[in-house]
Amino acid sequence: MRWRRPVVHGLLLAATVLVAACRTSLPGVSAPAPRGAVHTVRMLLVNDVYVLDTLRDGRGGLARVAALRDSIERASGDKVLFVLAGDVLSPSVLGKWYGGAHMVDGFNAARLDVATLGNHEFDGSRNNLVARLRESRFPWLSANCGEASGMPFPGVRGWDTLRLGGVKVGILGTTVVREYAPYVACRNPDSATTATVDTLLQQGSELVVALTHRFMVEDVATLDNEPRITAILGGHDHDGRRVVRDGRVLVKAVSNARTAVLVTFTRSGKAPWRVTDRRFDIGPGMRDDPATLAVVQRWRDTLSRRIGPDRVLGVAPEPINAIDSISRRESPFGNMIVDAIRLGTHADVALINSGALRFDDVMPAGPITRHMIEGVFLFADETRVVTFPISGARLRDLLEVSVGRGGLGSGPYLQVSGVRFAFNATLPSGARVVGALTRDDGRPIGATDTLQLSIVTYPACRSGDGYRIPEAAAACRALDTEPTSRPRTVDLLAQHLESMNGRIVPPPIGRVTRLDRR
Repeated sequence: MRWRRPVVHGLLLAATVLVAACRTSLPGVSAPAPRGAVHTVRMLLVNDVYVLDTLRDGRGGLARVAALRDSIERASGDKVLFVLAGDVLSPSVLGKWYGGAHMVDGFNAARLDVATLGNHEFDGSRNNLVARLRESRFPWLSANCGEASGMPFPGVRGWDTLRLGGVKVGILGTTVVREYAPYVACRNPDSATTATVDTLLQQGSELVVALTHRFMVEDVATLDNEPRITAILGGHDHDGRRVVRDGRVLVKAVSNARTAVLVTFTRSGKAPWRVTDRRFDIGPGMRDDPATLAVVQRWRDTLSRRIGPDRVLGVAPEPINAIDSISRRESPFGNMIVDAIRLGTHADVALINSGALRFDDVMPAGPITRHMIEGVFLFADETRVVTFPISGARLRDLLEVSVGRGGLGSGPYLQVSGVRFAFNATLPSGARVVGALTRDDGRPIGATDTLQLSIVTYPACRSGDGYRIPEAAAACRALDTEPTSRPRTVDLLAQHLESMNGRIVPPPIGRVTRLDRR
C-alpha cells in the first residue's frame, strides 16, 4: 500500500503558517468506523539506520524488521504504518560511494510508509539528496528544513494525513537544526510544530503524531509544551529512549534497527486516546522478509566489487567494542586509532574527535579485515591527517574543548595518544584540565614546549566540533592544493594493525583521568 502524492507541498519556509492539501486515505484502508466503535492505529518505528544488513554481533537487519511488520499485520488484521525517524542516507561504508542509494533501495523493498529528514540526509550534495528523494517510493517529511530558497525539497512536505483504522491521522515531521551545507535552510522547529499542528487539526485530524529527528531534550520539551500531539516517534539519539507525559508517549528505537518500537493507539468512541508501546529486540532467530533480504544481498556484493576483495589484517583474541559509546569517554579502540596516527606520522601527539569514529558495532573475536576498518571512517576526507607544530599551552586549550560542556560525552571528545592529563567536570568549561600535561614516560609538557601534533582535518581545517586551530593553516592549505597528499586515518590504522604480527590487542585506557568520579 502506498501513500498518494499530495497536490501541494506542506513546507514553505518563508511562511508562518504551513499550507498543504489534505490527503484522503490509504488505498485499501478501512473507511470511517461507526460512532462508538473501538479505533486502533499501529505504527512501527526505526531510526538512525545506516546499514541494511545484520550487524556483526548478529543484531539488527532491515529484512527482519520488514518481516516483523508483516507478522503484526497478519496477527492483527490491520495495516501497520512503518515509519523511519531520520538518518538513513549517510554515513556508512557503502554510502561513501553510493550516496545512500542502497538504503533507499532497501527501504523501498521493505515497504516503508514515511520518513522524516535527519541531519545526515544533508551530508552529501544537493544533487545527491534530490536523487535519493526521487528514488524513494515513500514520502519524506520536514516542516522546518528545506531549500535555501525557502521552498521544500522535491517530494518533501511538512505534514500529511491518512485514514488508518477508521481514523484520520495527521503526521508531521521536524529536523534538528545544525550547521548544514549552504543549500539547506532550516527554521525554528518549535514554531513549525505549532503551525503544523494547527493545520492538521484544521484538516480534521483526529490523532496527531510527530515524526522527529531532534535531540531528546528538544523532543521532551515538545511533548511538554504541545499537548495536542499524542505521541512523538523520534530519532537522533541512538540508545533507545522513552518518556510519558499525561498518557502521551515519546519513544526512540536503538540505532541500526537493533530494536523496533510498535506504538499502538486505541480509542473507544470519542474517549481520549490510550497509547501503548512495545520494544522488539531485532536479532538472531527472527524471520527475514525475502524481498528485502534480496536487496541486502545485492548491495553486500557491491562492496567487494568497489574496493576490492577483503583481506585479514590480524586476529583479535577478544571482541573489540567500537560502538558509539567511544564518544563519551576514553576507549581502548580509540587509543588504538590515535596510536596508529601518531606512529604513522612520527608525531609527538595525535588526536581524533570521537565523532569521526562511526563503527556502530562490536568487532567479534577473530579476524579483523580491511572492510571492517573501512567502516570505522565513513567521512574519509575529513579523517585525513595533517601534522604541524603546536605549543604545550595550545595543546591544553584543545583538551579543554574536548572535556568542556559541549565536548564531554559528545563528538568533540578527543581520543589522545602521546599525552596524559586529568580533568574535573565540576569545574567551569575552559578550566577543567587539572595539573600538568605529561608524556607517556611521565615527563611534563610545558606551556612553551613545541610539539608535533597530528590531527584529522575536520577539527583542524574545517573548525569542526567547535575547534579553532590556526596553527594548522599552512598544512590545511597544502592539503587543499593536493587533496590526496595527506594520509587517510584508515590507511594508517590498517598499517598499524598489520604491524602487530597477527594479534590485534587494543591498548588499555588510563591516558585520561576524570577526577570528579573518584
